[in-house]
Amino acid sequence: MNWIYTLTNFLIGTCLASHAAVVYEHWETFDFFITRSRCNTCQTELSLLDELPIISYLWLRGKCRHCNSQIPVKLPIIEICGGLAFMQIDFSQLQDLATAILIFSILLAAISDYEQQEFHLAMLFPALCLALFKSNNLLHFQLLDYVELLPILLLLIFYVWQNKLGSGDLLIYLILALYFSPQTANFIFLIGASLLIVHFCLKQQKGQKQTTIAFVPYLFLGLTIQLFFK
Repeated sequence: MNWIYTLTNFLIGTCLASHAAVVYEHWETFDFFITRSRCNTCQTELSLLDELPIISYLWLRGKCRHCNSQIPVKLPIIEICGGLAFMQIDFSQLQDLATAILIFSILLAAISDYEQQEFHLAMLFPALCLALFKSNNLLHFQLLDYVELLPILLLLIFYVWQNKLGSGDLLIYLILALYFSPQTANFIFLIGASLLIVHFCLKQQKGQKQTTIAFVPYLFLGLTIQLFFK
């Protein structure tokens, strides 16, 4: 039965990730609650069968049913990442539901950061509220918690001041540290930074130069790895 539970969570996660992509696309008009998804090329409204996460992409062979244009491969990748992030969430527990909201919020910011190298801070508002709600954790921090929090926090503030890091990345660190723990936030940032360095080196080997790199997608991958192996 465990594999059924895990598979169900994965499917729920893919649906939530797919919706996060829709929310990003309609963020400016704020009509993602009432607007159906459409093909970006022919603007034909998609049926429910065309919107099945991952499955519809494979069934349609990565092309629109109506105009035969290529569906961006990033969409199933987002859905897979979302599925993995939610696999260990127990949706029957209030605490895990709060974690699910936090995951969705950071995923939305990650999609926007990937597309535009920036994101609206309102995307992190639910995650920030959850983190502030648990901010009384500061009162229960041990000395080791502050030792692990303050140096990294000061380093990130320095990088923001030097314009080498976005203020949104700093905000995400504070959210993770308050909601989970400084140790967890440091681990997520370490994994995210490691993945970014690997990606950067691969691009350099291929002769691809990139002046700015979106960091939040790598942070989301770090969060996914942390949740998957918790």
